[in-house]
Amino acid sequence: MKIFIPTLSIVLFLLGACTDPGVRQANPAPKAQVTITKITHGYLPDYIEMTGKTIYLNKTTITAPINGYVTQVNIKQGDKVKKNSLLFEMQTPEAYVMGNKAGAIENYGIIKITAPVNGRVVNLNIVSSGVFSNKGNALCTLLASNDLMLQVNVPFEFSKFTNPGNRCMVVLPDGKKMDAVFTKTLAQVDEKSQTVKVLAKLNAGIFIPENVITKVLVDRSKKHNAQIIPKSCLQTDALMTKFWIMKLINDSTAVQVPVTVGNQTHDQAEILSPGFDSTDLFVNQGAYGLSDTVLVQVVQQ
Repeated sequence: MKIFIPTLSIVLFLLGACTDPGVRQANPAPKAQVTITKITHGYLPDYIEMTGKTIYLNKTTITAPINGYVTQVNIKQGDKVKKNSLLFEMQTPEAYVMGNKAGAIENYGIIKITAPVNGRVVNLNIVSSGVFSNKGNALCTLLASNDLMLQVNVPFEFSKFTNPGNRCMVVLPDGKKMDAVFTKTLAQVDEKSQTVKVLAKLNAGIFIPENVITKVLVDRSKKHNAQIIPKSCLQTDALMTKFWIMKLINDSTAVQVPVTVGNQTHDQAEILSPGFDSTDLFVNQGAYGLSDTVLVQVVQQ
């Protein structure tokens, strides 16, 4: 045992001396896996959201021109009609009685009632022939196709954005979008809500019933050419007072760049400053939680 211990010590010493520290390799620093994107240029609107309701300013009621019998009904509830198309035929009581006798003059006492406008039948009071109607009684009601308007409830402080000629975007309950132009402001403010009613002309191209509640978007910013990035690039502090993005300075290093943010949508944001080149690359996915300088590995989206 006295001989074994010194021998073991010598062996261990020799083994340690044979190990070259330069041969040892340090573990590579970890890299964050990210996707990248570039700046684009364009314009993001700054919308004020309001509510509106479809209305028809003029409802055309078709009335009986004479006392007599309705001998023909050419329309149904909801039908679309063209101007001058035949709606009803009426006949005087005398002619109606004579029409059932032999030798009566054909079409004697027949009055043709036509549509005065292009529109749609919303109320049909006489649905079948053979019905007697007094002069002036309503036969049907038409909504004129070109009289469709939107009544928008505008908070008074935003009324300067709804002057006649200004445009807005209308979103129907089914998601369809269409343009409209403000035409007239009604001279009364709702006392409780402090909103003013403004009329807008819809560029619909389709039939829209009356009293449909819509979303109305009014852009309150002036059009400009801005730097735009995906919103996933944008990082912020807990109070959302400071914003930054991660810019690549080479193929494996990204640094934090403070930015000033302009208009935003749910998936894009404007960068007002600083200015970037069109060739600059930015971290898109994977930027959350990165330090101000970090090693990255770019992966395919």
